[in-house]
Amino acid sequence: MRQLLLICLIVLPSLIQAETISLNVPSAVAEQIDVYRASCAEDGGQLELDGDEVFKVWTDEGQEAYVIHAAFTCGRFGHDWCGAMGHCQTQLVIDNRLYETNKILQVPPNRISKAKDGTITYWLPDGFELKIDN
Repeated sequence: MRQLLLICLIVLPSLIQAETISLNVPSAVAEQIDVYRASCAEDGGQLELDGDEVFKVWTDEGQEAYVIHAAFTCGRFGHDWCGAMGHCQTQLVIDNRLYETNKILQVPPNRISKAKDGTITYWLPDGFELKIDN
C-alpha cells in the first residue's frame, strides 16, 4: 500500500503539469498560430495545442528556426489543417520571418538550410529534399 501511495505522489503531479504547455517563440510563430486560432474560432471551435505542432531546429548555418506543423486540434472539428492521411500544412520561421512551404506534409522537416540567395532547402526524416525559392 505504501508503494502505491508513493508512486501516486510521484506520478500524479507530473500528469497534472502536462496540461499546460508553454514555449517562448518569435513573434512570427505566435502570429501564425493566431491565424490558426482565428480560423478555428470562426468555425466555432477552440484551438488546442498538444505541444508537438511547433518545434525549434537549427539550420545548417547555425540559425535558429521553427517548424510549424499544423496538426492543431480545433475542438470537435478535429485537425482542420490536416488531410485524412495525417498530412498537414507546414510553415518554417527563420530569423522571425515566415516561409510558406505550400506543402501538405505527413511529417515535419527535421533539417533546414538557408542559402545566401535566400533559397530555403528542407529535408524530411526520410531524406526527401524540398525547396522554397526566394
